[in-house]
Amino acid sequence: MAKAKNIALTGGATGGHIYPCLAVAEAIIEEKPRSKLFYIGHQDKLEAELLNNEDLTDGQNRAYSNYIKFLGLEAEPLPRSKNPLAYLSFVWKFWSSVQLASRYLKENKIDVVFGTGGYVAGPAFAAAILNKIPYIIHNLDAHMGLANRFFVKDAAVLTLGFPDLEDLRSEVKSGKVEHTGNPVSSKFISVIASDSEAIQTGSPRRFAPRDDNRKIKLLITGGSQGAQSINEAIASILPQLADNPQLNIIHVTGAKLYDDYVEKHLDGKADKYSNYKVIAYTHQMPKLCANADIAICRSGAMTIAEMVASQVVPIFIPLPWAAHDHQTLNAQSLVNESAAIMIKQNDPEFAQRILDCLNKLIGDREMLQYMQNKLADLAKPDAANKLAELVLGLK
Repeated sequence: MAKAKNIALTGGATGGHIYPCLAVAEAIIEEKPRSKLFYIGHQDKLEAELLNNEDLTDGQNRAYSNYIKFLGLEAEPLPRSKNPLAYLSFVWKFWSSVQLASRYLKENKIDVVFGTGGYVAGPAFAAAILNKIPYIIHNLDAHMGLANRFFVKDAAVLTLGFPDLEDLRSEVKSGKVEHTGNPVSSKFISVIASDSEAIQTGSPRRFAPRDDNRKIKLLITGGSQGAQSINEAIASILPQLADNPQLNIIHVTGAKLYDDYVEKHLDGKADKYSNYKVIAYTHQMPKLCANADIAICRSGAMTIAEMVASQVVPIFIPLPWAAHDHQTLNAQSLVNESAAIMIKQNDPEFAQRILDCLNKLIGDREMLQYMQNKLADLAKPDAANKLAELVLGLK
């Protein structure tokens, strides 16, 4: 049995990098409660806010801040400007962050570093190399991020959210590459298991009842900030959606976009349509996923992990300006498995394509169930536990 360790987690400055770390942290504490956990992140970004928030709790209702100590850096991303002064500033701040991260690793006697990428992870990985501390890189997307690619050579293990990068084995000196899938929190998994209104045939499979008269539940979301382009596309086909007696719709517009959307497209009446509920933001996304059949959403790594875990058939609208177009690559990975549909935002018939895809899925329940089956085949509900085992077992 692996002994308890002092472990540093790193990744930021977006929820997509942070929440997978928290899922792994929870699994580590479940396996080895005496482990000491630290989070190296940007002192002014989301990770600092989340890790100092006593209301952010895991599946056991424990505040993450009770068992993870936050350690702040002032890292910054690689500049896009060709101005040499910008690069000099970057190099200076990067080296300063490496030195501070190195101090954190020494002072807290860190045994292992686990990181999901993002620019703040770079100094932590560099510090691990300088102090000869083994580190695991978990690459969330179907494309390898810049920080991960730069430091992957010396990683003790490279773990993958998508199978598409398994050919990177030759780039990792240790040769250890594992497709674990992306970790979803135990809270999400438990809500899916307990709140689903669909027929359950054993974890992780969740299939819609074969009842052609049952209403299809559609979830629309552009993420925590919302997506103006998705909102506008939905508004343009809303009369057809609202007239469809086979649909119940929940649309999460994003908090900053909500008021304008309701005023512009619903005549100021959020309850204008009986089968269409529009909300600004929710902390109940697991519950919404548990009870949805189809989702219109972006294709970030964690959104995909949640769709797969809950077997909600996704119609992906990749974020067009995501770095290296990684959201398209993420979505394509599921499209290749017949588990998802992808529509490009720059498609001239963007909104009509959404309507056509919805009508096809609603009218063909066998296809909908087939795609749910494919999602179930791809599900890796034990990803967090598997990653925790790798972290705790690393020597």
